[in-house]
This record gives sequence, structure tokens and C-alpha cells, in this order.
Amino acid sequence: MLATVGSLVAALWGVLHLRTLLLGAVAFLFFVDFLKRRRPKNYPPGPWRLPFLGNIFHLDIAKIHLELKQHVKKYGNLVSLNLAYLPAVVVTGLPLIKEVLTHTEQNFMNRPMNPIRERVFGKNGLIMSSGQTWKEQRRFALTTLRNFGLGKKTIEERIQEEAHHLAEVIAEEKGQPFNPHFKINNAVSNIICSIIFGERFDYQDAEFRELLRLLDEVMYLEVSPMCQVSTSLPASCSGVLG
Repeated sequence: MLATVGSLVAALWGVLHLRTLLLGAVAFLFFVDFLKRRRPKNYPPGPWRLPFLGNIFHLDIAKIHLELKQHVKKYGNLVSLNLAYLPAVVVTGLPLIKEVLTHTEQNFMNRPMNPIRERVFGKNGLIMSSGQTWKEQRRFALTTLRNFGLGKKTIEERIQEEAHHLAEVIAEEKGQPFNPHFKINNAVSNIICSIIFGERFDYQDAEFRELLRLLDEVMYLEVSPMCQVSTSLPASCSGVLG
């Protein structure tokens, strides 16, 4: 009898002890999260944040521009957000944006690396690079594009020619509602191709349309909820979601 009671007490103590350890660990994690996310005195204001998750569930990706507009009305032209472990500051208003991009651009050259983008492209290219690499490649790209006619009248002629083709394709819809997304994408891509390759592609070119569709899918994948969660995780957890 005493042995049974003793084993029961030992089992209860083990459960309680384990529960105490778990509660202590959770409390410690919350405390560390609080210290890590505590805003400095001069930090821009923003909406309240959930522990560990930040403002992820406060933002609807499909209507993010409308939600940010509401935050700007409430907090001003500088709004701070936390996407899990990724802090962000939203800058609005032309004078403030101009100051950030022209007068203090050295402080804003770096950008967070998207895990999918890094896996596919690395840190190469004008769009995918960051910091000093981006600055050097931007300078090279502008110099090269000027040699191709950027800022000169020759490029205006190519834009006007493509605008004429786009107007013809839109006219084929005969006033019926349609989604102009791919047609406009095709037009912009044709201008780039005419500058770089010296030729454009027909709007019905199946291979070119497939390339544009795949590029579109990559763009949508980057802003998908799963990718946003993956971006917000610490670097040590980058492989958790595949």
C-alpha cells in the first residue's frame, strides 16, 4: 500500500515538476521576446504586436495598401511594424520619402533577403542585390542603359511603337471587360527586349507568354503567406518550411 502511494506521489511530483519547467521556459521566452522587441525612445509608433508573431496577422496581403493607409492616418507618416522577427518601418508622404531616398540613401541601401529569392538568384543582379553590391551594379546598369538609348529620343520611338501595338491589342477586345495585366506586362517587356535584344515579341507568342507567366508566378510566390512567414523566421529556422 505504502509503495503504491509512494509511486503515485512520485508520479504526481514528476508531472508537476515538468509542468513547472515548461511554464518557466515559456515565461522566459516571453520575457526575451519582450526585451528584444521593446521600442527605443525615438522609434516610430505602430500597432500593438503579438508575442513572437508581431503584426503578421494584422495585415491582409490582398488589402495591405488599405490597411497601411489606416495605420498612417492613426500613427503618422512613419509607422513601425514587426513581421515576426523582421522589424519594418513604413515611410509615406513625398517629402519624407524624398529625404529617405536622396539625402540619407546610405542608411537605406540594405534590404532583407527573401529566402526564396536568395535560393533562386543568390545575391546577384540589380534587383536581388543589396548594399554596396547593389550600388555598384546600379551605377553599371545606368551607364549601360544610357549606351542603349536611355534618356535619348531613340528610346521614345520604341516606346511609342510599343504603345501603338498595345492600343491595337486592346482594341481587339471591342469594348468588352478584360484583364489588362498580361497585355501591359507584355508591352513593358517588349520595350526592354527591343532595347537589349533589338527586337520585340508578338503578343500571341506562346513561348514569350509562358516566360511572362512564370515570372508572374515568382512574384506572387514572394508575397504568399508561406513565403512571408519564412522570411520572418530567424536565419537558423530558414529551412523549416522547405
